[in-house]
Amino acid sequence: MTTKDKDRTPVAQILVTQCTRCKLPLTHMVVLHNSEGIVERVQCRTCGSEHKYKPEKKKMVKKAAKKTKARAKSRKPDPAAIFEQLVGKFQDKDPVPYTMQGSYKTDDVIDHKTFGKGFVSEVSYQKMEVTFVDGPRILVCDR
Repeated sequence: MTTKDKDRTPVAQILVTQCTRCKLPLTHMVVLHNSEGIVERVQCRTCGSEHKYKPEKKKMVKKAAKKTKARAKSRKPDPAAIFEQLVGKFQDKDPVPYTMQGSYKTDDVIDHKTFGKGFVSEVSYQKMEVTFVDGPRILVCDR
């Protein structure tokens, strides 16, 4: 790595870097330079600890960018859009009032006191997944 990539902040100036004691990106004061004028040691302005200066690496930034791209690709579709599709699909069905003791099957339409209209998407032993306008929820049944 060339020296022009290194940090040359003057002594007694403030910069933001990861504190090794606090484990947070905090403001630090430059305490020491090497013979080439590159920052070597900093002091945390929060906890007062003095430690070696560790600049943020470019490789870490690239990895973080890749992770955010991967997250963007793996995001689930909008729950409101899914709910609207189900409303169109089951518009002819009347909702059944929800009770924990009730027995339900896939594609039933329920009316929940708190969450409103919902569509049963999956049923297993004493549990069911119901899609509401704000997203899917797990509810109990057959109790």
